[in-house]
Amino acid sequence: ETVCGAVAFRFRMGNTCQSGNTADMAAPHLIYAPIAGRAELIRLIAAAGGCEITENSNMENFGKPTIKETGESKMDYLSPSGMPLLSHGELKMSQSGAIETYVAAIAPKYKDLTVQQRAVDNMYQGIKEDILFNCAKAIFTTQKTDKDKAKQDIIDLLDKWFAIFEDKVPSDGFIHGLGFPTPADLALLNITTGFMPFGAAKKCAGYDFDKWAKVKSLCERTAAAPGVSQYLQSSPYTAANPFGL
Repeated sequence: ETVCGAVAFRFRMGNTCQSGNTADMAAPHLIYAPIAGRAELIRLIAAAGGCEITENSNMENFGKPTIKETGESKMDYLSPSGMPLLSHGELKMSQSGAIETYVAAIAPKYKDLTVQQRAVDNMYQGIKEDILFNCAKAIFTTQKTDKDKAKQDIIDLLDKWFAIFEDKVPSDGFIHGLGFPTPADLALLNITTGFMPFGAAKKCAGYDFDKWAKVKSLCERTAAAPGVSQYLQSSPYTAANPFGL
């Protein structure tokens, strides 16, 4: 549904988030823009973890101190102007990594993950953010003045990290050896499928993710997992390219 430039989206796979004292709350509500960006992994975690979320996405909320649809100050979420933002009951929060971790913590499918498994998931989430920042820098800043440098920066960045991923990820199954993907697997799927900014950087550099065979296979398994496949088929955000890159 599109209203006044905003996209309202609800994804539900399985149950409303039910963990601890969140069982009786309405679904978490995500506020972002209609692109992959820093919200895509949050969406993937909710989909794979069996956690219903609702979302309002509006490009006009980028860089603004208030949320257009509600008039709320982003400072209520401890953010001067950035997104994503999340509300859940009385909780209001910002920062993509923190929101990813929170959604994973209340997702029914992830309720039995160990502290160590969650730590590894957080590590992959952090690496995703590092790659995202540098991809965005190359396509939005460096490319404006030096296209060759932007291309080489992207190649060097992705080669550095994907060589590590290729060495570490399993040939079969998922990173934690469970029967389903967790945020670690989903972070790699996000990097290889989300257009903004990863796909835009890939396009700029003519980069081929397929040369990393183990990572490719892991991402294919992750994309086919229950919840994830349904999300990818219905999402208006994953491949969105509103900047025409």
